[in-house]
Amino acid sequence: MSQGTLGMVGCEIMEDEMVDVLSRDGDIDTILVIDDGKGGKESEGFIEKMPRHSPAVDMRVVKPDEIPHIVTDGYTVIVWMKPMALHQKPEKLHDDVADTLRLLRERCDIVLLFYGLCGNAFKKVKELEDQTQVPLLILRDSQGQVVDDCIGAVLGGTDEYLKQLKEYKGAFFLTPMWGSNWREMLHKVQIMPSEEDIEGARYVFDAVGYDKVVKIDTGLGDEKEFEEKVDEFARIFDFDRKQLRGDLSLVHQTYEKAKEIVGPKGSEGN
Repeated sequence: MSQGTLGMVGCEIMEDEMVDVLSRDGDIDTILVIDDGKGGKESEGFIEKMPRHSPAVDMRVVKPDEIPHIVTDGYTVIVWMKPMALHQKPEKLHDDVADTLRLLRERCDIVLLFYGLCGNAFKKVKELEDQTQVPLLILRDSQGQVVDDCIGAVLGGTDEYLKQLKEYKGAFFLTPMWGSNWREMLHKVQIMPSEEDIEGARYVFDAVGYDKVVKIDTGLGDEKEFEEKVDEFARIFDFDRKQLRGDLSLVHQTYEKAKEIVGPKGSEGN
């Protein structure tokens, strides 16, 4: 059984994938979810979903300054969800995560980043590791390439993502979390001036050549709601509908690799 502490820092759009890997791990004793006190809602979905999948796990919501003082036994996972809005500026995303890593440095044996390149915010992972003095893993495919983004992460990696981009030219890809939150997400990344400004989004989509929506079935989330949201998206923008089967293997493999690294270190007395 694993010991020690694993940190998981990720975007709220990867919420379902983070819940999935953790809910499949029967070794977890405690999950600490960080509430940074900035008034964001990025952790709410995780906090609501995780107990439904793993009711026996001790899950607590804590403030960043409490991290060094909380005593836990066995295998602990610290989850810090980050808002989608940070993607507006890759350098801001990079710096925010770097600050977070420094706060986790004394507690975590390793931190798993539930991110991809994300506009090259995490192009230099080794440099980020050196700057923060925190051992890091990030989502990579079977070729060792950092995935491009949350879509590449659930399609199996960079090569498969490029293949699907060529197959479905002009496609906007939706995962369950994207489907549930597309209005909010498009507003946060400034494609829509407001969540109701459909014409603004339509103008952007026309300019870049989007004409179809692809539903990525990952097997996660609420299937009925997801189907309704994809239909709504297709109807509003008059897009053709397509569907792909997702592939979560790299997400699970990266988590297992991180967990293996935690085990030996934690057993030495963390």
